[in-house]
Amino acid sequence: MTATHHSAAPRPDGQHPDDRDGDDRIDELLVPFDDRQLRERARRRKRGMWSRVVSLGITAAILALLYFFGGEQRQGSGFLRVYAVILGISLAWLLGYLVAWLRARRALGRVGHGTAVRVGRPGIQVARTFTPWADVTGLAMVRHRGRGVAFEVRRASGPPAAVPLDQFDVHPATLDSTARAYSGGRHGVDLSALDV
Repeated sequence: MTATHHSAAPRPDGQHPDDRDGDDRIDELLVPFDDRQLRERARRRKRGMWSRVVSLGITAAILALLYFFGGEQRQGSGFLRVYAVILGISLAWLLGYLVAWLRARRALGRVGHGTAVRVGRPGIQVARTFTPWADVTGLAMVRHRGRGVAFEVRRASGPPAAVPLDQFDVHPATLDSTARAYSGGRHGVDLSALDV
């Protein structure tokens, strides 16, 4: 996250929103895409998956030893059912970590490049979509099932533009205060989804 002196983001027609002077430069908050959160999440889940693999192997070895060397009383059908339940639980844990790791890898592959959020006096840019303040109808953190929380700009002239919160490194309250400052107090970020 950086505060910079840059010319304003261009409009879709290629013109700058503030076209009074070619040298006119304005302050803005520029937040690049950042995959560190997702990389760390994928790393943790991969570690968890491998620890489950080791745990499953140890569990299977212990159960095999109990079955073969525990005497006839441990080889009956009742004990076999217990062994199956114990192995099933360990396997379910492993599959849960595997699915979580695969999801984290998929999310990592969806991280964008370049600018995630740019906030300035002319308007706000989310990913590749620039919206002038006059066209903004709302700013909010929204919760998507299975995909976490995203920062969303609602626009009068088109569909909302959003970027997942785990794809850039800035505190939501910072976005809120910055949006209020640059929009002249007209727009703040609805943070209620973060309270769920």
